[in-house]
Amino acid sequence: MHLDVVSTGAELDPAAAVRLRRAAEAGSLVRVARGAFTDRQAWDAADARERHRALIRAVMPRDRQGLVLSHASAVAVHGLPWIGSFGDRVVVTDPGRDRGQVKASIQRVGGRGRSLATVSIDGLRVTSLAATAVDVAIREHPWRAIAVLDAALRRGVTRTELGAELEGRRMRNPRVVRALVRSTDGDAESVGESITRWGAVVLGAPPLALQHEFRHEDGTVDRVDLWQPDLGVVIEFDGLVKYSDPAMQRGRAPHEIVVEEKRREDRLRRHRDVTGVGRATWREAMPGGLLPRILLDAGLPLGDRWPAAWRAAAIRAL
Repeated sequence: MHLDVVSTGAELDPAAAVRLRRAAEAGSLVRVARGAFTDRQAWDAADARERHRALIRAVMPRDRQGLVLSHASAVAVHGLPWIGSFGDRVVVTDPGRDRGQVKASIQRVGGRGRSLATVSIDGLRVTSLAATAVDVAIREHPWRAIAVLDAALRRGVTRTELGAELEGRRMRNPRVVRALVRSTDGDAESVGESITRWGAVVLGAPPLALQHEFRHEDGTVDRVDLWQPDLGVVIEFDGLVKYSDPAMQRGRAPHEIVVEEKRREDRLRRHRDVTGVGRATWREAMPGGLLPRILLDAGLPLGDRWPAAWRAAAIRAL
């Protein structure tokens, strides 16, 4: 969905501007930013990403000179995955500033001295995929960052490019940022796979491979989300959307999907190479969830200091 934004700027005659404001007061329009409005019904039907894109369209015509869309706003424009809110401000990098600045609808990040890799999208100057992923890794929660990094690799960005973007960058926690870049994997097909794998890294579990296929004697092939070959452990992410999204249901009732999933898990448990199977949902894979217990019960050892690492991950809110 594309939200059309109408502005009360100088190009609009005063009478039309008054009509827009009155429509907003009456509730048929939504105020996106100062002097910028969109249709209420379209706004209510839009998701968080398209609402943020509407905010960008409302703000950037007034503040675009020399500024580069970056961070969460670049994620929204690139169509990369994102956990949580995009925020109520457009985020830009300002090559002319040493320090950041926050205003009502725009947040400037200081970019003086930084060589900005950019692309043009819909007439807007945006940080490149690699630069966007590294910006997010440096400034955002690791669970949010790993999903963006994995998606960037899936689109063709290389770890070498990510490493080059890291050179010379100031970081509050370089150890975590570099661990995120080392751990990123373009084979991740969903945010759930990304955060479950990263949670296992934080917990000190053995490395998990993505998208492993198991062939059964009857010819059936099951592809699993995460696989530890040395220990024979399968970890699946169960996003639950398969039970409610018509596109994923493919005409099946939810109870039929549950039965199919049970049969699939039974096949995996019978496979000669599999010693254990664990399933994680969003609640369990997020910081502070029950992922440690799920991994341990499936047969994956965790690092000696995993309780402290898991508590620390839960302290910083998404």
